[in-house]
Amino acid sequence: MDRHAKAKLVAASVKGDTDAFSKLYGEVYKQLYYYALANLRCAEDAADAVQDAVLDAFAEIAELKKASAFDSWLFKILSAKIKQKQKEYAERRYDISEPYSSAALIKETADFERCEILDGFADLSENERLCITLSCIAGYKGKEISEITGINQSTVRSCISRGRTKLRAGLNMDCKEVTE
Repeated sequence: MDRHAKAKLVAASVKGDTDAFSKLYGEVYKQLYYYALANLRCAEDAADAVQDAVLDAFAEIAELKKASAFDSWLFKILSAKIKQKQKEYAERRYDISEPYSSAALIKETADFERCEILDGFADLSENERLCITLSCIAGYKGKEISEITGINQSTVRSCISRGRTKLRAGLNMDCKEVTE
């Protein structure tokens, strides 16, 4: 969708046009879901976070100042929902006897089944995961990621670099194991 068409849909959404908002959401829903899934590692929680973010966005669409910022604004809302879910995970860990198994959470995912890269995501820090998914899945640049996450721009670059290095190392190790 070109910028002009998107701007028209955002303007219509601000005026309460649910069909326009639905079309905007249709353009980014896969990116939103995969971003949430990579960060939460649970298909149900990812879907819930996206749903909550979209509902909040629809309720607050009138607050959007620039039509061109719609996607990043929506990702910023989703980032807040993801952080909220992660906080809930941390609180629940104290209430259960067994800690969450990253491998078990990853196996729950429908679209990423048997995808080795998600195993690597489990080893990344929260900031590395946020930055890598916004960069690789959603296609944002460092400055935009900084605006969405509130992380300093140089830290974003470092997180992406370190995260990619960790992912490459994990994938190379898996490839060596297969060839030996």
